[in-house]
Amino acid sequence: MNSRTVTIELPADLVLAVHDLATESEDTVGKIVENLLVAHLATHKGTKKKAQTADQRLIFALQKLLFRDMAEAEGWHDLDVRLRRHGYFLKISWGGLSLHTETSGQWLCNASDLGFSYVTFLRRFGPGKPKSPRET
Repeated sequence: MNSRTVTIELPADLVLAVHDLATESEDTVGKIVENLLVAHLATHKGTKKKAQTADQRLIFALQKLLFRDMAEAEGWHDLDVRLRRHGYFLKISWGGLSLHTETSGQWLCNASDLGFSYVTFLRRFGPGKPKSPRET
């Protein structure tokens, strides 16, 4: 195995604890850290990335704020305008629509979390897609 030297900063009490552990096990601090990293990586190997889930309190607040506008919108453009008034926009994501903040583009939740799936909007408005603020 090809090794490299790595320098890390740790709190003094942690350095002492790792040093004591290495002394007890007749190993080096480097070997202790290497074993911990290998074990940690082995537990995460093959695990899939968790789907994003929104905080239920956030979803409830967004439902209260946006439900009427989403229910009364008469087309994709009207929906975009209504959401932008509140500082949000919809974007097509894996299998549906997701709600993002207009300023940072941060993902907040899926539109289906708010009670409006992409299919619902397609049935109401026809084919098309919401416009990202960067597209206009």
